[in-house]
Amino acid sequence: MPALHFAALRPPATSNRPVAVVLAAGLGSRLQAVHNARPKGFVEIGGKPIIARSVEALRRAGVSEFVFVVGWRGDVYREWCARECPGSVCVENPEYASTGSLSSLLIGAAVVPERNLIVVESDLLYEQRAPDLLLAASVMDTVLISGFTQSRDEVWAYESAPNRLVRLTKRREDEIGEPVGELVGLTRMSVSLIRDLGTAAPTMPVTVHYEDGLNALAAARPITLLPVPDLAWCEIDDPGHLTRARDAVWPRIVAANAAGNSRQP
Repeated sequence: MPALHFAALRPPATSNRPVAVVLAAGLGSRLQAVHNARPKGFVEIGGKPIIARSVEALRRAGVSEFVFVVGWRGDVYREWCARECPGSVCVENPEYASTGSLSSLLIGAAVVPERNLIVVESDLLYEQRAPDLLLAASVMDTVLISGFTQSRDEVWAYESAPNRLVRLTKRREDEIGEPVGELVGLTRMSVSLIRDLGTAAPTMPVTVHYEDGLNALAAARPITLLPVPDLAWCEIDDPGHLTRARDAVWPRIVAANAAGNSRQP
């Protein structure tokens, strides 16, 4: 992967609160047939785009700054952010069609240098506990994982020691044991972890995702797994995911948020 150099759009801040970097550059090709050619984050569940629900949940957890890395139909995100997420920054991954999410992550991180991040995939629907527990974790470099959803297209999480990441992968890898959960798509990353990902990126193919970057670093530095076995959540990446989200996952999220006295409707 070639070295990436992006001028910061804002000067570094002194806040210790993480900035949310939302990875929203993908084509979403498997969903376009049922979603009017808009980015996946604008799928509506319960009468509201899932990206709006994600931003609201993150704000309740204490996140106040957002960077959206956009690509395909980035204009939709820019218009929405101007109206619904004032103060946020939209930055483009111009090679979104040929690069993986690691490139988008590093583009987003360059906008807010020397800041801790919470990395958020744009196609997620999740209960309030997800960001609450992740932001409350005592370790900065933490990957949120759930129990086994049987939703298809899972990213399995493997550990090398209790709650220490060794591998995130869509392939079952029996030689390293049994998976301990599934990647949710919400991850906290420290300044030093982002720096190490930037150093590793030029040695990797441009198509790799941020999970691959974490795998490359996991042997040399501890990255913690935060398991929440009963978490209600899903990704929405194809028509089957969308049906499952509406019929099965959203009712669980409503119930879980109500039980936790969440303000999310």
